[in-house]
Amino acid sequence: MYAPVDKPAFWENKYKTDQANWDTKSYNPVFAELLDNYELIKTGKILIAGCGKGYDAIIAAQKKYKVTAIDFSSTAINYAKQLAIQSNVNIEFLNEDIFTLSDDYSESFDLVYEYTTYCAINPERRKEFARKISSLIKKGGRLIAILFPVDKRESGPPFSIDVQEFYKNFSEYLHLELSNRQINSIKPRKGKEILQIYIKKWSMI
Repeated sequence: MYAPVDKPAFWENKYKTDQANWDTKSYNPVFAELLDNYELIKTGKILIAGCGKGYDAIIAAQKKYKVTAIDFSSTAINYAKQLAIQSNVNIEFLNEDIFTLSDDYSESFDLVYEYTTYCAINPERRKEFARKISSLIKKGGRLIAILFPVDKRESGPPFSIDVQEFYKNFSEYLHLELSNRQINSIKPRKGKEILQIYIKKWSMI
């Protein structure tokens, strides 16, 4: 039996009672470096899935991406909105369930960024998540996924990610371009993360 992770109230309680242990209070350095240096990543429209308090959304906007950021928690989204104002960047924030995100967003994004959302959802919905995320990416667009945790823990959230399972779920819709364990993770997560980049070679519409 999994924790009630499908309900916004579960995550609201985590934020309101200061139990958001996944919140690193800064952007992911792997993501920031990738946006600066990776030759395949070009400025465009990016979706930050499960944006939390918005740190990664802010850094992407500062690097001139057109950013949409979505999260289940209204507390997290409200914090992120204030952070965006303080940072003087424009971001579209959506306080929604990504599984039910409108079809108006289908194939809208050049990039989708996934970090600590796949590990937070009910593991029984991972195939559904892969399809939904893939449907949001334009043909020729990419998924940037930083897989965490890959430490074979038995409980969650965060629920452990099996890398082969992740690949199997997403390779139905996307083509794997890069997989790298040697990344500049923050100290508490070193050795527990893997960077993968996928490209969408065909339309799902």
